[in-house]
Amino acid sequence: MDTLPNESGVYFLFQSGNILVYIGKAKSIQRRIADHDRYKVFMSVGYELTHFSRARDREKQLLAQYYEEHGHQLPFYNRQH
Repeated sequence: MDTLPNESGVYFLFQSGNILVYIGKAKSIQRRIADHDRYKVFMSVGYELTHFSRARDREKQLLAQYYEEHGHQLPFYNRQH
């Protein structure tokens, strides 16, 4: 986790099989991923740095794109359960 940036942006959590299970935003990607890791084990993490004021819009764009490309479903942990 130390290799993740302590900067703002959008991040992606993947489980085994390279399956995207969450898209989120954070002021500090490093700290936010550490919070997730306490509860779930993720195989890999991706991220896109952006100023935090733009992260919410970018997150919405990426979720909308995923929704359209995956039969009108969101990543597993982005769904309301």
